[in-house]
Amino acid sequence: MKPHVPIAIYLSLVALSLAKPELSQTVATVAFYMALGQAVNIFVGLTGYVNFGYAAFIAMGAYGLGVVIAYFPQLGTWTLPVGLLLGVALAGGLALAVGAVALRLRSAYFAIATIGINEALKDLIVGAGIWGGSSGLVLGYNMFQEYGRDFALFLSTTGSTVLILATGLMAVAATYLLQSREIGYALAAIRQDEDAAKVMGINPAKYKLIAFVLSSAFSALLGSAAFPLAATQVFPDTVFKVDYILDGLAVMFLGGAGTVTGAVIGGLLYVPIRLLLGQFLPAYQALVTPLLVLAVVLAAPRGIIGELRARVSPKIREWIP
Repeated sequence: MKPHVPIAIYLSLVALSLAKPELSQTVATVAFYMALGQAVNIFVGLTGYVNFGYAAFIAMGAYGLGVVIAYFPQLGTWTLPVGLLLGVALAGGLALAVGAVALRLRSAYFAIATIGINEALKDLIVGAGIWGGSSGLVLGYNMFQEYGRDFALFLSTTGSTVLILATGLMAVAATYLLQSREIGYALAAIRQDEDAAKVMGINPAKYKLIAFVLSSAFSALLGSAAFPLAATQVFPDTVFKVDYILDGLAVMFLGGAGTVTGAVIGGLLYVPIRLLLGQFLPAYQALVTPLLVLAVVLAAPRGIIGELRARVSPKIREWIP
């Protein structure tokens, strides 16, 4: 099983964004949903557990970089790597804290436990006035001061797009490595029958927590790229939107849960569908996610890649990651 297809797609998007800067925003939008689907897939697709807390991880990545840019201008250009690391650390710490407790629950109970994470964290930030509270962080002036005008503009356009694409590439590599090693077999056993996996000597809590934290880290990188860099602002109402969770699930199910290529193909199809609906039927755009998930679950429960792998010969199947 080789990750050649998703890597080729991502590298093509990188080349397109660098060769045609005017298409950078379009490429960034497509790549964001592809990478978001991959982040969701690393946990939901590989374990079978549904997590509704992804908006909180995206927000932690956004605030991590935003806080460093806003409050530590003396770091200059070092605010970028330090902020990215802080965002990943915040998301990873949150995932560890939540996962240590919630991952002891099963299936629907775990999903219910994660529903309140986003709103609880948002209310804490707004109510306590942390990191700008309800006013958020407006970073345009800070970025001009710390990076210089030209580099700041580069970061908010091409730079943010490249970071999203890099996150997607790392998620492809992580998914492939997970599936091809011991942890991949352990997660597959947990997804099929957790009690049977325990009997086989597998520690479900350990492997689920690894996937949970890794998934949160990629979500945080997407949050850093999309808000402090691309939008140059971080507002609670924006970064904690539940839509991101539903979009990530839709992309994953559309392409094929648990596959390396599924989220990439899902993202390539999902974004044009949303754009077309937004252009011709703007009042119904919000319906695309639930209807798409429902249609895929009913017509092709294994997703596009999953159904394709199930219908081809074994020799061809091993080349469809």
